[in-house]
Amino acid sequence: MKIRTIYQKVQDLEAAKSFWVSFLEQQPSKSSSNWCSFRLENLNFSLLLNDYGDELKGSNSVPVFELDEGEIEQVVQKAKTLGAVVILDGLADPKMKSIVLKDPLGNEFEVSLSHD
Repeated sequence: MKIRTIYQKVQDLEAAKSFWVSFLEQQPSKSSSNWCSFRLENLNFSLLLNDYGDELKGSNSVPVFELDEGEIEQVVQKAKTLGAVVILDGLADPKMKSIVLKDPLGNEFEVSLSHD
């Protein structure tokens, strides 16, 4: 079994898309008026407009982006420049090896050191 797609439900598709285009440095591979999808190697990371009335509470998914050690500081700084905030820095914790951030719309995501 493998994960093919992760959807993040969002209240403002254009604002979410703007953040992720800047963070991922790529345009969506597919897009419509109520969703868009970014192709990240073997995974589709998609944003789905919550236009059907679901009440969203907290983070509706937490995508984890795996990076090499030399990349993580630059990526975290880029996310912060785009308006994200660090909510948990576990990079030095050998059990975690990652940093959890929250984008400007309140959705959590994680940047992690590559795991062997």
